[in-house]
Amino acid sequence: MGEARRGTEQARLLRQVVSLHQQVRILLCRLMAMHDTDYAAIALLMRGPQGPSALASSLGLSTAAVTAMVDRLEAAGHAERLPHAQDRRRTVVRLMPESQHQVQVEVDRMADATGHLLADLDERERAAVARYLGRTRDALERWRDDVAARVAARDAEAVR
Repeated sequence: MGEARRGTEQARLLRQVVSLHQQVRILLCRLMAMHDTDYAAIALLMRGPQGPSALASSLGLSTAAVTAMVDRLEAAGHAERLPHAQDRRRTVVRLMPESQHQVQVEVDRMADATGHLLADLDERERAAVARYLGRTRDALERWRDDVAARVAARDAEAVR
């Protein structure tokens, strides 16, 4: 039961893929001369400009930590602060086009390295891979939410 419970070979391979992704992320941080949290912010900013409070919430950081992070990103030329379109008292953080391009080049390299792997699968096999990955994502999201709830409960208990 222990091996079946762990998901056997598929779970082992998935852990290896996740580990390799983390290794590449560390190297990309070094390549772009940034901290891991800076890289995580850039991944969020690839979707479009965001306010500092939205970044803080998404990254689980304090607003002070986000301020320092945005300062680093600005100093390195990766991002800039702009006035908020509707509320001039607020700012948004925008990824600089050069940094967005640099990250996109790396994403494209990863897609090129792995995308062709599906080419020799038939439609049924591709659907099975997509189903497995989708269900894995859903399971990991539930696990993340469970851990987050336990952290919040622990932190709330510590305040009492």
